[in-house]
Amino acid sequence: MPSKLPNWLKIVLILAAFGLVRSPVENSLRRKMNTAGMLLPTPGHSAMAQMGQSALMGMLGGLRTLVATGYLLDSYRHFDNADWDANRKSLLLATYLEPTEESHWVDLVWHRGINAPAWLETRARLPEIEKRILYHEYTRDAIELGEAGLKNLPKSVEIRKQMAEVYREKIKDPCGTAKMYKEMLGLEGAPMYANRFYGYFLSECPGKEKEGYDHLVNLYWEGSHNHLPTLIKKILVLQEELDIPVPLWIREKDPDAQKQINRRIKKPKPLPGGIVIP
Repeated sequence: MPSKLPNWLKIVLILAAFGLVRSPVENSLRRKMNTAGMLLPTPGHSAMAQMGQSALMGMLGGLRTLVATGYLLDSYRHFDNADWDANRKSLLLATYLEPTEESHWVDLVWHRGINAPAWLETRARLPEIEKRILYHEYTRDAIELGEAGLKNLPKSVEIRKQMAEVYREKIKDPCGTAKMYKEMLGLEGAPMYANRFYGYFLSECPGKEKEGYDHLVNLYWEGSHNHLPTLIKKILVLQEELDIPVPLWIREKDPDAQKQINRRIKKPKPLPGGIVIP
């Protein structure tokens, strides 16, 4: 007579069978809901693809936020240890559990696109060729992760600001930087400088210099609130580089040259009693 199976094994077998039956149904339902726009798309990274989101969400229920916080804290431990792949995985799991939590995506782009490359530049003991390969991998991955975040949060200013920093500081791509600032325009919470920064970086984008110049000149003529030293300096340089006809030049002095003049002018020392001889 065959021996009886232990209770724990029976439970495992029942759960496994239930999962095999339920998984295809859930996957089909999820595809239909995505098509109908009832579910937010999730990032298509391998760490995510290996998990069934609907099954995970159902299992965790109200504990999702707690588990996501655990992964977030875990990511900072990996940050301290400069374990960038483990840091990425933990943050990606946090975003997977809470795909509409903006700060998770910002942290993901920040660590992957700013901190990891900075570590390579200053502390990593690796051959130079390996550093360059990893640097390119980290920064491009940061941009791809940011784009995945924008699919979930299309109106996010903070994600775009972090992506702009990666483009500007690490990739040295003025075209990508300009694109991020342009996308911020008109969004709630966009910084006041976004319109100017769009013009600054567009003027440095190969083939877009004239378009950037026109944008900055339009800002200048909007009013004195835009007559800032950096904007004036940019226009003065561009109008010469682009051979703009002299009658169309703005009539401003070079802010840097004026600063040097001011530094050379020494104020007379006051006499006793506060009397100043001009």
